[in-house]
Amino acid sequence: MNKREFKRALVSATMCNVQHDGWPCGTCFFTLPGKITNKDWQSVLLFRGDYKKEDLDNLPKNPQKAIEKIYNICKNMSKLLLREVRGDKKEGKG
Repeated sequence: MNKREFKRALVSATMCNVQHDGWPCGTCFFTLPGKITNKDWQSVLLFRGDYKKEDLDNLPKNPQKAIEKIYNICKNMSKLLLREVRGDKKEGKG
């Protein structure tokens, strides 16, 4: 996945784009559902290019896996919101 696609999904899910270049802030990032941790946030900081790997002290063993987890959470949120807007009641509808 590319940076632009990830950023778009993250901004859409958090409804925040206040940091440089339109990225969400940490406060809004931590409103995502699921088990979101500081390791996930540091993975985002690495992915978006804010820091080098050696400057982060709490990265998971596989930061790319954390990015994929966050992306999937964001995409699932978008699907749920779309169902809600459409008024779909059942999971499989729409």
